[in-house]
Amino acid sequence: MKNIFSTIIISILLLNLITNAQNITNTLPANGIFKIKSNQNDFLSIDETSGDLRLFQNIVLPLNPALGIIFKGDKRFIHTYKGSNAGGSNLFIGENAGNFTSGGSGAVQGTFNTGVGTQSLSSLTIGAENSAFGELTLMNNTSGDGNSAFGNSALTLNTSGFFNSGFGLAALQSNSTGWENSAFGIFSLRSNTTGSENTAVGSNSLQMNTTGFQNTAVGHHSLQNNTGNYNTAIGYNAGSTVTTGSNLTLVGIDANPSSPTAIDQITLGNQYVNSLRCNVQTITSLSDARDKKNIQDLSLGLDFITKLKPRQFNWDRRDWYEGGVSDGSKMQETPTAGFIAQEFDEIQKSENAEWLNLVLKDNPEKWEATYGNLLPVMVKAIQELKFENEQLKSDKNKEIAQLKSENIAIRLELESLKELQVRLTKLEQEMKHSDLKFSNNIIK
Repeated sequence: MKNIFSTIIISILLLNLITNAQNITNTLPANGIFKIKSNQNDFLSIDETSGDLRLFQNIVLPLNPALGIIFKGDKRFIHTYKGSNAGGSNLFIGENAGNFTSGGSGAVQGTFNTGVGTQSLSSLTIGAENSAFGELTLMNNTSGDGNSAFGNSALTLNTSGFFNSGFGLAALQSNSTGWENSAFGIFSLRSNTTGSENTAVGSNSLQMNTTGFQNTAVGHHSLQNNTGNYNTAIGYNAGSTVTTGSNLTLVGIDANPSSPTAIDQITLGNQYVNSLRCNVQTITSLSDARDKKNIQDLSLGLDFITKLKPRQFNWDRRDWYEGGVSDGSKMQETPTAGFIAQEFDEIQKSENAEWLNLVLKDNPEKWEATYGNLLPVMVKAIQELKFENEQLKSDKNKEIAQLKSENIAIRLELESLKELQVRLTKLEQEMKHSDLKFSNNIIK
């Protein structure tokens, strides 16, 4: 019965095709199903109740990339279009994904592109080996090669930039010609336009970077406002205050430089860090004589050191309070020892030694002190003390030698006096004996 019904339907279709070359219209009865099949297998069915079209075998499309296109309404939806002279191997899925105008020639240009999502790779011309997954991904890419975009609006404005990777909502959204950037996380490197060789991992990382290059940001909001170059920030919110600063290394949660425009600094940790630990106790730095000029003895020493004012104090940082004004309620109970940056600055100015750089004033609201720069001055002071001590010892030795010499002379004089005393005593005895004899003779 079903075969008879199918035969009738097909006959009606063929009859309509013959009698009306322009249109074919057939109406299924209520709950009816139209099928095309062989004796053993169903190939196609249409269900009047649901309106579903079911295919039970393969769809074979022509190899010609200009044919076999599937549209959704009037919008291209699935196709593999390539330029007439391009190598091909493209795949586009999504409303108006790809286009029918891309060109290229040879085995590379305009080939190996994959766009999945509304308008993904819709401006492609000769770009190759691009992968776009998500609405508007690589939408403006024309000639850029080797880009990967995953996430709504990732790499949307890229035109000729190459070897970029954007993973996450709006990752590298504004990139146009920048190359070899890697962005992982929502809004990561979102504002980047021509900056190149940047790496951003984490939500909002390097979000405001536009032209800065060779920056690395790992962590939520890391280097979020950066527009400088050569910066590295690792940790939640690390480097979030940086703007035009460059060559900065910032490690740890909220690790930030002395100022947003600082250069050539390393910051380890935030304001709550109270111990810096390492397996060694010193930091090694360049000190090769071949890299130094005008080498001479240091002019600062003991006199400079004696003018310093070691202090005992309790920390009560302004950034511990809302509004940045301390009222003493958060003051640390345990005191510590150190110096005051303003006093350092006063001394180095009075001694014409600002070149010593004891005070870092990049941020006028937060002066910092560089204790380590005092080490050469302290060594000089110790040497001067040693010289003075040796001079005192020399003078003392001379004085002792003189006293010894004088002591010997006195001893010699005493010995002479003792000898003279003995002689006088003997003489006195002899005189007494002579007087006795004389008296006896008179008596006789």
